[in-house]
Amino acid sequence: MNEKLERIKNHIYDNRKVYLAATVGVVVGVVTVLVVIAIKSKTGFESPEIVQKINQIAWRPENNQVVINLIERSTPSKPVHLVGTNLYWSSLSEAARETGYELSLISKNVNGHIPDVKGNVFELLEHA
Repeated sequence: MNEKLERIKNHIYDNRKVYLAATVGVVVGVVTVLVVIAIKSKTGFESPEIVQKINQIAWRPENNQVVINLIERSTPSKPVHLVGTNLYWSSLSEAARETGYELSLISKNVNGHIPDVKGNVFELLEHA
């Protein structure tokens, strides 16, 4: 039994640098995790809003290709274009806010229920 114990001691002594490095690595990792947890709980850290970026390419015979960068938030939205202009919106709601038209009128127009909204025609964009 004494012989086995002596072999273990010699093994640890011969490999002390490896054991020391592994121990220091574990301690540094644990301390880092604890510091991050403390900072998050102290500052009330919240995860950022999930934002999906859509790169839309539209092509029309009367002009060249157009690249449109729209941001889609966590809820699905319908990107819309005001025909005859270079105006594009990420959603019907955004188009209604910026144009001053009622959301229901724009929705009826893009769904084909009414031909135009006070002379303006809106169209839905398809994701590329």
